[in-house]
Amino acid sequence: MYDRVVVPTDGSEIAEVGVEEGLEVAKALDIPAISIYVMDYSALEELAEQRHKESVRKGMENVGERALRKVRKKAHDFGVDIETKNLIGKPYKRIVETANENDIIYMSSHGASGFSELFFGSNAERVVKHAECTVAVVKAR
Repeated sequence: MYDRVVVPTDGSEIAEVGVEEGLEVAKALDIPAISIYVMDYSALEELAEQRHKESVRKGMENVGERALRKVRKKAHDFGVDIETKNLIGKPYKRIVETANENDIIYMSSHGASGFSELFFGSNAERVVKHAECTVAVVKAR
């Protein structure tokens, strides 16, 4: 049916709803999962000082690694094999590029706020529009 479950995350509690449901599906179908965190550096272009850019970039990397660490732990708890990647680019593009046509993407309908909104907000709609595979958008409350 599916080769893998793709579970993007932004580290928010809302994103975890999509991650958890995706991991449940991976477990039920006995297939691996891949989780990605996407850092959109385009917002850094407006920062004048290079040292500020480096500081923000490092902060984004740390948030991404923490988010992926939580997903790896949850996958381990579910007994699901998982690969994780911290990527750079436009979130919806990197999600679509990560997924193969025989995968299924599980993602929350939106993120929390701030950087999280950059990740999910309208990205769920864009992923649905551009993905060549099945996309499950989980309504997070």
